[in-house]
Amino acid sequence: MSGLLPGRMLEACFDRDTTTGTTMPRQPTTIAILTAMLFINGCTAADTPGDAPAATPAPGRLVIVGGGLQADNAAVYQAVLEGRLGGGPLCVLPTAGADPMASMASATETLLGYTGPEGVKGIFLSTENPSDARSPEMAADIASCSGFYFTGGVQSRVVDVFLPEDDTTLAYQALWQRWQEGAVVAGSSAGAAMMSRVMIASGGSADAVANGVATNEDGDGVHIRGGMGFFDRAFLDQHFLARGRIGRLIVSVLVTDSLRVGLGIDENTALVVDGDTAFVAGASGVVVVDGRQVAHAGPGRGTGLKVSLAGAGDALDLRTFEVRRAGTKVALPANGEPAVLPDDPFARWAFLHLVVDLASGLEGEAAFSIGDDSLGAATLTIRKDAGFSAAMTAREGGVEETPAGLSAGPFEVDLVARGR
Repeated sequence: MSGLLPGRMLEACFDRDTTTGTTMPRQPTTIAILTAMLFINGCTAADTPGDAPAATPAPGRLVIVGGGLQADNAAVYQAVLEGRLGGGPLCVLPTAGADPMASMASATETLLGYTGPEGVKGIFLSTENPSDARSPEMAADIASCSGFYFTGGVQSRVVDVFLPEDDTTLAYQALWQRWQEGAVVAGSSAGAAMMSRVMIASGGSADAVANGVATNEDGDGVHIRGGMGFFDRAFLDQHFLARGRIGRLIVSVLVTDSLRVGLGIDENTALVVDGDTAFVAGASGVVVVDGRQVAHAGPGRGTGLKVSLAGAGDALDLRTFEVRRAGTKVALPANGEPAVLPDDPFARWAFLHLVVDLASGLEGEAAFSIGDDSLGAATLTIRKDAGFSAAMTAREGGVEETPAGLSAGPFEVDLVARGR
């Protein structure tokens, strides 16, 4: 085991169902997670119980979509379809949705356009019928699927239905078993965020910088709780560049010891995970926030974070978090112009445009004052790091009139109390 958790989590990082033989990550309480962040390195996907067989099938693909997935984004949908296992349908789970029936119908209709008739099936499991997660009939339905697609909404709804009060349901056992056998698990927006073992549940960037970790989903700051456990290499965040979530991901990385890396996936874009490697597909990119070598400077504060943007076509080594650019990309040309700095680095698309301006312009550094002169006031500094470079697929065609396939990094990022 790579580490044991305090309190009720000291027993092990995994539960084993003695009836089915299924091995699943134990889901900690929020308090246990927040305590564990201060002391340990969390369990990893490679951890197995002592009585597990020596050779097991590789888990299935994860297609982690940053939300706003358009029906014509064939690259992402194809990545989902390629990960199916067996002849069963691809099953849509609308558990996160505020109107789950409508969410299920919409996603099913779109996916049928790629699979053809009989290729997709909706499984209605939501906060409207949470007890169904304990039924053998629901588990059997899930066990018949070749893969899974979770719709958007609120990620906590997924956890609360499949793992109510930290209890493992039959639906979760069946889902986990199918993934362990090799079936794809995909999800968009909330359906992406829920995949983390330690999950960002809510909160905005400015609130996170000012207030740190919130004690509940309605509190000030970033709320962190246990997720579904499919991806435990890093935090996952979604709608990332579109909604300016760089601040909350930086704070999440800085306040934990169990997860020192965050991956921010933009809209209409997917991180496609196959074991120790991943690649970016879709319209935009994935931001890597690496805090493994950070120098802490107080709660939610630190210097020396490494930040990179991986664009469509790039690969990511999930052991080292090194971005490997597609060989077809060319260097981003310099424009020799001053960078246009946003008033608010957490505004919609602001961080993306800042990356472009720093990568191609005269300045190599930008600094921002965050918050008022209260206790939570901070300075955010972003600068080109040693070995910085930027590349693209084409000068036009990217989101927000940016270059297509944009890759840039590394940047060095500091978030410190104002005046330091």
